[in-house]
Order: sequence, then C-alpha cells, then structure tokens
Amino acid sequence: MELQYPIEAIHNNIALLKNHSVMAFYTIPYFSIVKGKVEAKNELKRKIGSSLRKLVSGEWFEIHLVPRDFLLKEKMIAMIHVLNKGVNYQKAGEQLLGGTYRTLTQEMEIPFNYEWLIGVPLVKENQSLEIKEAVSRTVDKTSQTVAEFLGYQVSADDNWWEEWGAEELGMRQTLSSIEPSAPTEDDFFYYQKLQYLPYISHEKGEVCANRAKSNVTDTMIYGNKLGRLHFVSEYGESYTAILPIGKSLNILNNNHLAEMIQSFNFPVRYSVKAQFTKPKGVNGLNAKLGSAKTRAKQIKRVTFQNGNTSYKRVELGALALDDAFKKVDEQEPIIEYYHFLVVAASSKKQLRIRKKTVKNAFQTKKIALSDARMDNPYLFQSLLMGNKPDLTARFWKHSATSRGLAEHLFFTTTKSGNETGFYIGRVDVAENRWEDLKTAIRASRNIVLYDPMLALKEGIKGKKTKNVHDLITGATGSGKTVLAQDIYFQALLSRIKTLYVDPKRTLRNHWLEVANDPEWSAQNPATAEIIKAINFVTLDAKAEENQGVLDPIVILDYKDAISTSKSMLYYLGKDKKWTDRQTTAISKAVKVVALKRKKGETVGMKQVVELLRNNAETDIHDVGESIYEMLDDSLLSLIFSDGTVKGLSYNSHATVLEIADLTLPEKGKRELTEDERQSVVLMQALGKFCQRFGERNENEDTIEFFDEAWILMASSEGQNVVKSMRRVGRSQHNKLVLITQSVNDIDTTDDTTGFGTLFTFYEKNEETSILKHIGLEDTENNKKWLASMQGGQCIYLDVFEHLNRISIDIPPYLLDLFSPEVWKKKKEARQELLVA
Repeated sequence: MELQYPIEAIHNNIALLKNHSVMAFYTIPYFSIVKGKVEAKNELKRKIGSSLRKLVSGEWFEIHLVPRDFLLKEKMIAMIHVLNKGVNYQKAGEQLLGGTYRTLTQEMEIPFNYEWLIGVPLVKENQSLEIKEAVSRTVDKTSQTVAEFLGYQVSADDNWWEEWGAEELGMRQTLSSIEPSAPTEDDFFYYQKLQYLPYISHEKGEVCANRAKSNVTDTMIYGNKLGRLHFVSEYGESYTAILPIGKSLNILNNNHLAEMIQSFNFPVRYSVKAQFTKPKGVNGLNAKLGSAKTRAKQIKRVTFQNGNTSYKRVELGALALDDAFKKVDEQEPIIEYYHFLVVAASSKKQLRIRKKTVKNAFQTKKIALSDARMDNPYLFQSLLMGNKPDLTARFWKHSATSRGLAEHLFFTTTKSGNETGFYIGRVDVAENRWEDLKTAIRASRNIVLYDPMLALKEGIKGKKTKNVHDLITGATGSGKTVLAQDIYFQALLSRIKTLYVDPKRTLRNHWLEVANDPEWSAQNPATAEIIKAINFVTLDAKAEENQGVLDPIVILDYKDAISTSKSMLYYLGKDKKWTDRQTTAISKAVKVVALKRKKGETVGMKQVVELLRNNAETDIHDVGESIYEMLDDSLLSLIFSDGTVKGLSYNSHATVLEIADLTLPEKGKRELTEDERQSVVLMQALGKFCQRFGERNENEDTIEFFDEAWILMASSEGQNVVKSMRRVGRSQHNKLVLITQSVNDIDTTDDTTGFGTLFTFYEKNEETSILKHIGLEDTENNKKWLASMQGGQCIYLDVFEHLNRISIDIPPYLLDLFSPEVWKKKKEARQELLVA
C-alpha cells in the first residue's frame, strides 16, 4: 500500500511539512491520575482546556497517546552497570535482571508504556513582516505550487528551521501550563517510526541508527476486506485495526476516555485530530448551527407526533445546540475533531480478541465504536503525524469547546515508579478486589521500576521531591516486610552500602537457612554466596564477643564520641539527680579518655568509669561506682569497653544488625524501669552509629533499613534517634527506610523532614489515618478502595508524586528468601514427596 508521508524534514522537535508549513511537536510529561482526588482532576481539565484554547491562531492541532516499547531489555542491561563489582554480585544481579526480562516478555510479548505527544502549527504574524518580505513569500508560494503541478519537487533550504526559533519558543510558552518538553531529534524520529511499527518488537538504538526520512516509512502495509492492516518490517510483523470513536449517549462531563484507554492490559494508541471552526461564511459555524437547529425542530416535532422512544435523545441534542449557540455568542472557540483508537496485535486471532475487549468496554460507557473496515487505509494515512484533519466524514465528527474536549482527560497516566531501576511489581488500575495477588499482577501491564537513590539525582524530568527517605507501613502479614527485604536485596546487589537494623532477629536465621539449603543454593549459587557474605551482627549482651561493640569512644570520631558519651551518662543519672559538680566531673572524664583515643591509645568507656571511681572526691567516686554497678549482666555492657574491642564496622558492604532484649518505654512514660532506661541509652549509641554510617562519606551511597520502627517511635528518645538519621539525608547521599506497622507510628508533628516515598499496605480499622497519610479525602469510596487491597498490594507514592495501588511481584526463588511462610510450605511439600 503506497502512502504519502506528510513530513519533509525535521530539526530537533520542529517538522517541515511537504506543503512547506511548519509544526512543533512536544511530549507532555504525564500528570498523575490519583484515585479519589476529584477536584484535582477537574483542575487539570481546566488547565488543559485553557492551553488548548490558546492554539486557535494555528487553526488546528493533533494529540497522540503513544504506546511505545518499554525497552525492558535495554533497561535491564543498563542496571548491570550499577551492580557491585564482585563476581558473585554480578552473577546474582544478572540472574535477577535476566529473569525479569524473560518472565515479563514471555507473559506480555512486548512490555510497553505510554507517552503523550501534541503537534501544533507554528504561525508567523503577517503584520510583523515587511511589505517586501510578504510579497516575496507570496511569489515563492505561487512558484512552488506551479512547480509541483508540473511534477517537480521543491526542496527546502538546509537551514529552513533557523527562522522558526522564536515561534517555537513562543509556542512552548503558550503551552507552559501543561509543561511541554521538546523531544530530541532522535526521539522525534522514533515517534514517527513507531507509526509504522505497531506492536512490533525492536530495539530503539537499531531503529534510530539511520534517521533518513525514507527509513520512517520502511514498512510494507497490506490491507484486506476485513478492515485490518498487516504491517511487515525487518523487525517483525503485526496486525492493526483503526476504530473511529462515534457518538456518545452521555454528555462529555467526566468522560475520561484517556483514563479508560490506559486501563486495558494491551497497548492501544489514541489519536485526536482537531480543528477550530470559523464562525462566519457559507460553511461557517453560524450557518451550520442554523441548519442544524432547523433540522432538530423538524425531527423533534415528527418524533413527538409519532411517539418515538428516541424523543429524549432528540431533546438532549436540542439542548446541546442551544448551548453551542450560547458559546458562539460568548465568542468561545468551537473545535471540531475526530478521535480514533488503533488496536494492534501479533496475530489475527489476538487482534479479534482485543477489538472485542475494547468494544465491550466502550459499549459499557455508551460510546459508539465503528469498525470502519473499508476506511482503515485512508484513516491510517489521515492519522499520520503532520496531516491536517479532514473534516469531510461527518459521521465521526465531534464538536466541543476546548474545555469540553479536555473532559477526555488528556496528558494523564497511571504510571508509578521510575524510568530505570529494579522491577518490583505492577500498577493495579482496578477498583475491585481481585481473587488473589497473582490475578491482580497478570491483569496489569503497567510495570513498576524502583531506583532507591533517584531523589538524589539531578535533571530527572517530573521529579517533585528531593527527599530520599522511604516509609513502609502495614499490618503483619500484609506484605510490607517482603517488599522491604526485596528493596534491601536489590540494594545489596548494587554498589550501595547497606545497614539493616532487625529488632525481630528473624532475617539472619531465615536467610542463612535458605542460603545453606543444598537444593536452593545449587539453583542459585551466586545469590547464596552473597547472602553468606553479609556481615551479620547480633547485639546480645549475653554474648562475650559483643561486649563493647557500641562503645561510642571506639566507634565514633572525637567530637561525636564526647557528645554521645556525655548524653548517655547524664541520662543514666537522670533519676539520681546528680549535681552540677558531678556532671562536670563526668564531662571532664569523657574528654580525657576521648582525647587519649584520638592520640591512638587503647581506651574506651570503661576508662571513663575508672577515672570517676578513682577520684579522691567522695561524690565523684560515688558516680563512678553507681555506673559500674549498672554494667553487670546488663545491656550497658554493649557500650562499655576497655578499647580493645573491634566495634561495629563501617566498612562492610552489607551489615544486618540484630538487637536482643530491647525494652523501650512507651511514649510519654515518666518513671522508667532499669531495663527501659538502659535500652534508651543503647538506642542513643545505636542511633549515633547509624547517623555516622550515613554521613561519614558523602561520595558513597548508603541506606539504613530500620525494621519494626514502632519500637523506636514509641518513646521520645527513640524519635530523636530517628530524626537524627532522617536529617543526614541528601547532602551525604544517605537514605533511611523505616518499616513499621501503622502510619500513626510516625505521626510526630514536630519533625518536618518527612518521607519522599511511601509504600502503604493495608491496616484494618486505620482507613481514615491511611487516607490522611497519603493525602486523599476521607470518603466511603476511598475507604472501600483501600479495603479492597489484597495482601501484597500497597499504595505507592513515588518521587514524582504518582499515587497508585501497586501489586508487589517477587520472583519465586527470592520469595523463598523473603517469606518464611512460603519457605515452610515448600519444605513441607518436599517432605511429602519424599514420603510418597
């Protein structure tokens, strides 16, 4: 099938058409669709309508929702470069990334995502031209027309684009409220080529290797009587059907077509060709409306007389005409437009199934879809980028104001996550409760990638926050720990230095059990080795090897050692009401010992106690004796050493830190038990270690994971520890991930550092708190939406402020690692097989 391609040449995002007019094309950074935020959607529609109205001087425009190859292979290959350089890390990372690519492509064929494009003519104001220049342009245009009539092709100047720079910048300013972005020339070529590669797998680099104009259309297209188009290219073949959107029985209000189109679990291209109507003239809008009103009156009279059941529809049509007259009187521009769906598939059978799915969905919305079987070749030509709309096909023509057209909710998406990163799951666009998590995952093709340090990176389009910290909340069994460990494992594979604080003391035992399992380790040898290489440390006061590992004089630098040691010792004497003289003595003793440590002597907190005990003054001696007596068989033995202990290391690539026998007081409690007071002191030392871990090397990415954070947040002292860790943050390339049961656990109004990313799993009876936490209105519909979540689903707020429900998707071999329940069932099944 031979087609005329409308674009003659491109420069960056500007296109010269064959008729020598010029257009600019922009990508629109998608605005996130947030469930339950009705007013936010209305505000976005007002913004879109206002922007479209400003395009009236160009007379027409086009909008495309483009499903493009997700380029999953390229993204997974790119992640190899962030892996730790160790051999086992490389092998384990390649196993995960390769498995992700194979699994998703096997299921989806071609993983995809959507992008929005808008094309607008660039117009020079004639009044700004000199008379001589205007005459010259008219002569040139006439000469061009005559030459083309005689069969000659008039070539454009090599620098044709130079005189359009001001107009392009002006257009960008005109559309500024919808944040247009000029695609690179490489991307612009790729968008054009995608028109000829519908649902055909390819690599972008290969497609864009030669950007000659002839390569755009280098695809054979065959039509048939059934209305489908058959595309055959060097990369593969596919089948498409173009379905014009016909009349709707509903009004445009809240007719969010773009939102519905993106809910299908296969790609559907959506194209709009629109033109502003001229009010005057024989074929002007006023004349058309007058004729239409006359016909409507006649139809209304006849319909009423005959008792036709379609009378109500005629009434609605008459009301629409009255509204149109009102808009014309108010000088509101009226837009006539066509919009079409392009459904593509890898086979004829698959195409039939997808067409049926789309038609059923539109029928539910009471919107007509036409097969247009005989018109598909013509429609494909008409929809090519750069082709002006042909408004002769009245059956598919629609009229609306710019605000009415915006009701289709252009430039929105249900995307979550990052453009690069490890795979963690998929967006769930449904509002119902799925049968199980696996069904929810399979129902979505919207891939979620996660990059833990993205908030730190500059130049990321659409990023709304630089806050790098994550908060993961949810009830026991909801899936929060599985997700936290998945993110930890991904960080473990990379060059990021990690610290995982595990008060439950579960991760070490389970991970090592799985890694040492002969069958599992034989299937995943590299992963088993990197798990065994983790620096597992248990802070157990009963274990002799742990004595003094948190000694602040040993593990901190000089200044931090002094301030932390003094704070800890003062707290131990809080109820004893030590005098100023006694606290001054403590301060002096700490400084003496810390200075000795700085000079290289082997000393620690025990030497501070000894200085106090050996003081000749009785009251000072009593302070030393009091502290000394507290050390015997207590948590304090973890923070008092003689300086010979190695202490916790900052240098391990991955450390898992367990805490035994921690008893923190409840928030607001005044009278503390001895165990509670000692636990608070221990947490002061641990918090300072975590803070130092994150800030000691600003050129090194670090992450601290703090599981069961409610243990800390239950006391004001624990909250202060968390605050200190949160404030390290961006400048030191450090991230804190808090994992806790309830959103109320972190409700500390005096801390403004916040979290840039939220993973909120369901917690029964906390719907109101959750909605407040994620910024949604407290409505019954929103509560039902939360309650319909499956285990393994959460509400994800990313750094772009996309807020969606996502389904966490873990490879089976890693689920063995992250879920003791799954591993237990697997072992029981093995045992049953052996018995059988």
